[in-house]
Amino acid sequence: MIGAIIGDVVGSTYEFNNTKNYNFELLTPRSAFTDDTVMTMAVAQWLMDDPGHHHRTLVDLMQRFGHDYPGRGYGGRFAQWLHYRKTEPYNSLGNGSGMRVSPVGYYAKTLEQALELARVSAEVTHNHPEGVKGAQAIAACIFMARAGYDKSDIRAFVKARFGYDLDRRIADVRQTYHFDETCPGSVPEAIICFLEGNTFEEVLRLAVWLGGDTDTVACMACSIAAAVYPVPNELACKVFGLLDDRMRDIVKEFTLQCFKRNGEHADQWIANNVITFDNLRLTLNHAAKGYRQLITPHTISTLHPGEIFVFGSNLAGAHGGGAAAVAMSKFGAKWGVGVGMQGQSYAIPTMQGGVETIRPYVDQFIEFARLHPELTFYVTRIGCGIAGFTPREIAPLFSAALGMTNVALPMDFIEVLNNNE
Repeated sequence: MIGAIIGDVVGSTYEFNNTKNYNFELLTPRSAFTDDTVMTMAVAQWLMDDPGHHHRTLVDLMQRFGHDYPGRGYGGRFAQWLHYRKTEPYNSLGNGSGMRVSPVGYYAKTLEQALELARVSAEVTHNHPEGVKGAQAIAACIFMARAGYDKSDIRAFVKARFGYDLDRRIADVRQTYHFDETCPGSVPEAIICFLEGNTFEEVLRLAVWLGGDTDTVACMACSIAAAVYPVPNELACKVFGLLDDRMRDIVKEFTLQCFKRNGEHADQWIANNVITFDNLRLTLNHAAKGYRQLITPHTISTLHPGEIFVFGSNLAGAHGGGAAAVAMSKFGAKWGVGVGMQGQSYAIPTMQGGVETIRPYVDQFIEFARLHPELTFYVTRIGCGIAGFTPREIAPLFSAALGMTNVALPMDFIEVLNNNE
């Protein structure tokens, strides 16, 4: 759901103004949520409000949301349907069924339930077999991705179950691709974007670079990508800043309910993503306060160029355990160097005495980060492991880093700092 909204907003600018530049601007002054996001919210609300998941409840919610958010790019027949008293499906095979289905993929406890709920969510309007198939394919991809299936398994299932040709490359597809609002003409392409991309942003860029119905293709592709890849916090914050309080509350409540429902898959999803429910809550709160705070992932096993692992050390530079050992084995920390930059790591001594002995080194780090905006620093829970301090003791040392756009802090540090504001 988070990914779907971001894909919709980023793609909205380029829907009728396709770009040939892969390195396009993600957000522009014209970026806005469209009908894709509005109907995604309606489906999420339906899943939360109606345990029986009845057609009539979904129809009522979709019409209510459509009335409350007019002028968001609804298709012609769907716009008429929103205002009909007699709300019969109209045999559509359009991609409207795929664009709104992402909550189903995150809500379902089994693949079979994902397929069934996707069918119901589609057939209230898009009851053509291809319309139903498109929604089921996206929901299945999301469920399988968050359940830990690898891309080869997802590709094989979708090909066998739905008959989509997924053995193409986006660079080749885009040579002849055109605007296509049908499920057969956009759902396979969205799935290919997910299969080909190696990060959330890569999937997003491929979906928009493809051209055509960019907001919906990106909405579908990114709804799957968010189940596998960390969603960039700054991008999420900017996008959620475009939503109203009602929509933000739906995202927060739906995310929490999904975590509670799907405990067997939540750990896998949390391990792969920076934005957990608590992180999302913080991100939304920061958006409302007017600043953006990066959040350090629970685990860091790889870094991109320009990313720095900030860890707690000792003055002797004896990196024998905890995050220090990780820094030395993976990110270039040097034995015998206890302070400052080392490869893709930065050492802050925490073992030399009380909290006040750590403060000068934290201040030195923050100043270093200010002088290097081209780098992104991921501060781990320094001092809260072997050194024996608590987040409540250490977090205040980083108060000057709160809101810095290139410094990520642990979630529990941020919560302490927010409570101290």
